[in-house]
Amino acid sequence: MENYNRKFVYFICLVSALGGLLFGYDWVVIGGAKPFYELYFDISDSPALQGMAMSVALLGCLIGAMLTGMLADRYGRKPLL
Repeated sequence: MENYNRKFVYFICLVSALGGLLFGYDWVVIGGAKPFYELYFDISDSPALQGMAMSVALLGCLIGAMLTGMLADRYGRKPLL
């Protein structure tokens, strides 16, 4: 167990931390838009619909990231941009 690659372990920790940071950033951006889409969709009075809207927005981020990853693998990053 003493023969592990310390740089690799630090890299894995860095990637994991960056993933958490980006997930938190998505959450904050969606939360910042919340007052605007609550008024637009008239869900200001319904906590259940507000929670569902936040959940669907995060689910959309997840699905978008997965689809974009698959498209980037197939066509490359630059053509997608």
